[in-house]
Amino acid sequence: MAESWASGDLRKLQSFTSSRGSQVHYVQGEHLSLEGAYTTLNTNSRKLNVSGEKMLETFENMKFHDFQLIQQEFPVSYLQHVTDTSSMEEIYNQEGFRIVAQTSRPGFRDLSFWSAAIASEDIEAAREKSYGVVKRVLSPEMAKKYEGRIKAQYANSPAFKTSSSRYGNFKFSFPLFSLLDLYQAQHCGGKEPQLRILGTDLYKQEMAHYILVHSPNRSDQFKNFPMVHKAQGCSEHLLNPFQSLPSVYRKNGILYWKPESTSSVLKVKISGQGIAWRECPIPCDYFIDNEYCRHIKEENYEVWSIWNHLVFAFHLPNDLCLEVSKGQLLKNLTACSIDEPALLEESKCLEIKDAKDIIRQMKSDHRMRKRMDTN
Repeated sequence: MAESWASGDLRKLQSFTSSRGSQVHYVQGEHLSLEGAYTTLNTNSRKLNVSGEKMLETFENMKFHDFQLIQQEFPVSYLQHVTDTSSMEEIYNQEGFRIVAQTSRPGFRDLSFWSAAIASEDIEAAREKSYGVVKRVLSPEMAKKYEGRIKAQYANSPAFKTSSSRYGNFKFSFPLFSLLDLYQAQHCGGKEPQLRILGTDLYKQEMAHYILVHSPNRSDQFKNFPMVHKAQGCSEHLLNPFQSLPSVYRKNGILYWKPESTSSVLKVKISGQGIAWRECPIPCDYFIDNEYCRHIKEENYEVWSIWNHLVFAFHLPNDLCLEVSKGQLLKNLTACSIDEPALLEESKCLEIKDAKDIIRQMKSDHRMRKRMDTN
């Protein structure tokens, strides 16, 4: 197993089919920037899969949007693991998270995956800050006219959805450092777990950055993967949205995520000259002559964008389990609606009312069993 993790060129573009049947390109040991991803795909354009070709096309369309990328800093306080009914019940019955299926990707074996869950107040704050950056180049009239649309253009990707998910109807949400404490106590002999840069997945639109969480006893196995950066003091210029920083870093006991792109769809184009308008992503001759594109109805206009996703991967080899009691699992379990495109079979998608009913019944049964055990 150790050899499979350490083998190969860490910066080499690899191609896989995910467990959900999606084609994906992957670069180990690095969190690619958008520019780095574009360069990597463009350099390897003759051997791209369908997803890579689509992402490269999306990059070309994004070039015409000067303000689509405004980095904002998000503290990562919670992680979420979203799944379907059967997997949720299995997690509950086994009282914890265990690796169920082994993937064909060598570097992704023995991992339990969790997404960063960004607080709604941090999302709103980022939208306000992004609007503030754009507002500086717009006239007061134009800034007022497009305020709502500009704010909605940021933090609108699946990575920022708080009430829906593409992965299922059941969401386990835990504080990040509670999970790290559990992992430390159960699998690290009380020593602090290590956080490393596992790599980057490139789908059609999604650019997923993976953080590997592993026991310090496995340091030799994962030594080729860089540690997550630890920032030192205010000199790290954390408040400058244009300053280059690692996409993930730790500072004063808090882990921060600084995605380049938070949007999956763009509807307002803002030029560097301070003009906002809606038009064809690649201006046609009619637009060049008339400053208006007749090919797209304004209300339906949109341009797809690449969006960043932050994923934590807890290393659980040899059928190990990240143990959580049934009571704690239920306390941190909520229902969510299915976001499109769903990444699970249609037969496994539930209406949110039905998902809530299942959770309500599980909690009722759990309370009843506790009373019976007490008596």
